[in-house]
Amino acid sequence: MTSDVLLPSARLHGGGNASLRLVAAYLATTAFPLIRAAATAGPRGAVVCGIHLLVLAGLVTVLVGRPWREDIVAWIPLILWPALYAEVPTVIAGIGATFHDMTVQGWDLSLFGTQPSRSLAGALPNTALSELVHAGYLSYYALIYVPPALLFASGRRADFERTVFTVTAVCLVCLVAFVVFPVAGPRYLWGAPPDVPHGPARALATRLLELGSARGTAFPSSHAALAAAQSMMALRVQRPVGWVASVATVLLSLGAVYGGFHYGIDVLAGLCLGVVMVALVDRQKPAAQ
Repeated sequence: MTSDVLLPSARLHGGGNASLRLVAAYLATTAFPLIRAAATAGPRGAVVCGIHLLVLAGLVTVLVGRPWREDIVAWIPLILWPALYAEVPTVIAGIGATFHDMTVQGWDLSLFGTQPSRSLAGALPNTALSELVHAGYLSYYALIYVPPALLFASGRRADFERTVFTVTAVCLVCLVAFVVFPVAGPRYLWGAPPDVPHGPARALATRLLELGSARGTAFPSSHAALAAAQSMMALRVQRPVGWVASVATVLLSLGAVYGGFHYGIDVLAGLCLGVVMVALVDRQKPAAQ
């Protein structure tokens, strides 16, 4: 049987192991500011810290060799991403970091001569365009999970683990950037862009952000970074999926700025990060199975 087939074995090697180790290292490092936040942020901080430590303990248990099924364990980094994203404001509070929106706004002004997150929708006030790019923005959730799920379902173990490792690395770089250089983003500071057309797709996007957005996670855009990484990885191993993902990534990137969810430089930085991380992973040989 080839090494590219997903087996329900009790072993964990290669890309899956590397992805879990990256996540465990991040959890261990951020445990200290979370413990600090738990002492000052009230019950919510204590709950976040407690869950964080339990997850860390669970990952350590997996990594020291307990007989977990590899096909289940390999999904852990992707499953944890929403929770890791959601706890960022508490980590920022534990560190006591300051926000850098003024700096990023200056970068946008220097690069574009305007603030695209405020001016783009007003310059192109078209309802059909608005709905298209907001639908693209919503595709983020499918872009995270659908490409690796298709690889998983087809039994392509090496490609699946490689994709998960790349996405995990992109996620963790974004998380570190959020913690050391927090940026709230235009949605928190300015609200909706003037004259932005409203429709069902925009309404759903804004509602989801109200429910799950984390203040301090604007730069770089993790939406753009993850979408770019998934698109490039998919183009290498499942080209039709990669083309669809690439179109979605373009629309997502436009929607993030058009909708006033990110500064323009946030999206550019996210796209660059996704491309660079894929290039770095491509330089490494697949782990021996």
